[in-house]
Amino acid sequence: MRADPSLDVGKISACLAAHYNLRVASVTFLPIGYDLNAAVYKVISHGGTAYFLKIRFGPVHEPGLLVPRALVDLGIRNVLAPLRTRSSNLWCPLDGYAGYSVVLYPFITGENAMVVGLSDDQWREFGSTLQAVHASGLAERFRGRLPVETFSLPSAALVRQLLTLTDGVRAEGDAAAQFAAFWRERAEQIQHLLARAEGLGTRLRSKSFEYVLCHADIHAANILVGDDGRIYLIDWDGPLIAPRERDLLFVVGSRIARAVEPREEGLFFEGYGPAEIDPVALVYYRYERIIEDIGEIGKSVFLDPSLGERARAEEAELAMSFFAPGGDIDNAETVSLVSARSRLPDLP
Repeated sequence: MRADPSLDVGKISACLAAHYNLRVASVTFLPIGYDLNAAVYKVISHGGTAYFLKIRFGPVHEPGLLVPRALVDLGIRNVLAPLRTRSSNLWCPLDGYAGYSVVLYPFITGENAMVVGLSDDQWREFGSTLQAVHASGLAERFRGRLPVETFSLPSAALVRQLLTLTDGVRAEGDAAAQFAAFWRERAEQIQHLLARAEGLGTRLRSKSFEYVLCHADIHAANILVGDDGRIYLIDWDGPLIAPRERDLLFVVGSRIARAVEPREEGLFFEGYGPAEIDPVALVYYRYERIIEDIGEIGKSVFLDPSLGERARAEEAELAMSFFAPGGDIDNAETVSLVSARSRLPDLP
């Protein structure tokens, strides 16, 4: 549960009045979300309309707001986009808090798909919505403003740094000490993961792909299911120009957030339509995700002094689960395309 940062509600209300022409009746902190650099609130106007307010403790990442707004403006309805200010901007400063930024959204009553799952029709709708994102043409519009896939495994440097850090260094706290011992025990396997992923990346750089706009983190926890049954793709924090496999990672044989069953995968592609999927790209992205996760978790467990012992232990347990028999690493190279199964040969 997130702690209330105790921001001045009066200043929040005044900011919304000045920038959004919104007369605020109430502002309620919501103890949800994983972003430690932001707080979220439910805002009710005097007219009874509910809004979802996100206050970031620093500048916003502009593409994360511009991309969903552009998708909605194109008529893609199952995307949650920020509302415009009186001056047509998608965010504004929080007056009285230097460097803080305010973003306002419609409030959707519902739950994420990791918790409630998706119905058959919602799986088809997810497929057709993601296909519309990929076919939107926005990759060209945002080229130069969004990162472009290079298959260079950007998280490898952090993982190698942590391997060096854990080699003989005494970690503070039981969870960190146990996790450091685990890293030392698994060092050879982690090095193999890095080499395997980098080898796949080298192979992929010589191939030709269609590059499209990707959400890049569209697992079940980032699909909001409204109480009315409508779904929304949310949290566009890291849009990327990449092959479509970057998003299909979260559907084809995915175990991220909530495991996708073969039947659900089939329903998704009923909505998405026919797609040729490069199994090498899919496996690369699975390894990239694992390496990114263990790197970010390692950074938190070993280097973040603000992380409590319980949270440190939970993070470490999650990372160690990737290495368990039958876990994410064991399954990384098994590619299931609805009913067909294949396994990639080892690279030289």
